[in-house]
Amino acid sequence: MNRKIKNNAPTLKWNRIILLFITTFLIVAILIIIFQSSADEVTTDELIASTRVSYNDYFESRQNWFLNHKRIREHFIKGKTFYELLAGYGLSAQNIMRIDEAIRPLFNLSRTKAGQIIDIWLNKKSQKVEKISLHLSPYKTLHIIRNGPDFLPSLVSHSKINIITITNGEVSNSFYQSAIDRGIPSDVIMEIADIFAWDIDFLADIRPGDTFQVILTKYYRKGKCIGHGKVHAVRFVNQNRISESFYFTDSEGRSCYYNRNGESLRKAFLKSPLSYRRISSCFSLKRFHPILKIYRPHYGVDYAAPIGTPVESVGDGRVVFIGWKGGYGRYIRIRHNHIYETGYGHLRRFAKGLRKGSRVRQGDVIGYVGSSGLSTGPHLDFSVSKRGRFINPLRIKSPPASILGRKDREMFKELVLQMEEVWQRYQTS
Repeated sequence: MNRKIKNNAPTLKWNRIILLFITTFLIVAILIIIFQSSADEVTTDELIASTRVSYNDYFESRQNWFLNHKRIREHFIKGKTFYELLAGYGLSAQNIMRIDEAIRPLFNLSRTKAGQIIDIWLNKKSQKVEKISLHLSPYKTLHIIRNGPDFLPSLVSHSKINIITITNGEVSNSFYQSAIDRGIPSDVIMEIADIFAWDIDFLADIRPGDTFQVILTKYYRKGKCIGHGKVHAVRFVNQNRISESFYFTDSEGRSCYYNRNGESLRKAFLKSPLSYRRISSCFSLKRFHPILKIYRPHYGVDYAAPIGTPVESVGDGRVVFIGWKGGYGRYIRIRHNHIYETGYGHLRRFAKGLRKGSRVRQGDVIGYVGSSGLSTGPHLDFSVSKRGRFINPLRIKSPPASILGRKDREMFKELVLQMEEVWQRYQTS
């Protein structure tokens, strides 16, 4: 009996040792987990705290920068250079040269225009220039920041929102003034005049009561209109005659304005050879000549215009005569094809480089209004002959220069329907 108890004693001893080891291991493991969790918690708290401090410091530093600086807005004046403008704020010639060199890859200062805005930021304490902002356009600003002896440039592009808008109006006196009154920019007005240049003479044909509707894209930034894009469509009612234009790019990438039938509004001949004029004498088979004091045919149209007004060729062709031609004075005649020729008389001078045989394109300046030959004042005598016979230039119905092909017509019809919906929504709204 006693021998059996003695034999079990070593086994009990080892069991106690193993149990103690396991207990110790578990206690140490628990302590490590608790310590690690505590360490992670502290690290996370510190990270959050450091992030908060960094976040606040960023905005506080920006706020402090604006509080410690003042902005002075300048406008470039014609005849005043960038150097002169900055020198007035204490920048040395060496620093101005550094600024010029720094921004040269981004912008050439010689291209600055009168009226262009420049913001100069001065340190309120030292009164030193520390930042310059040159507003290149409503879409881009060039910033130059002082960094010790250096100047660091950065070009910033401003985001813009594109909105398709429609503007309508009625002509009261002139189309130009009526469109200006409706908020249409002057360059858009001139573009519309160019679009319909082959169908409407905007100085001779326009009447009070004519109406217009213009669809175009306008650009907005911070709620303010900063410019415009392409004119998408125009409807013009001139003396109850409707003229429409739709801007369309065909499958070959060519863009043009077309009428509802897919015919290009660009015609073989311009409506008139001048942009600024009034008709002082019309086509007539029996007109009393103001100088010769006799009745004789007047085969052209006289456009009264200031001396030096550019005269354009109404179509593509070749010069068949250039020089002095009796009562016409300085005169140019252009053959456009085997059917049509046009003549331009009483010119002050011819365009440089123009001679007999020269080829001209529609819209090329070929001369300038004068009063040479038998003339009572500055004007252009413009004539058109068809198969050798003079015809009234104001009654020419010129064919379109091009017509959309079959594969482009379906897309063009969809475009016309879209523009129609815009016009109809406006009329019903």
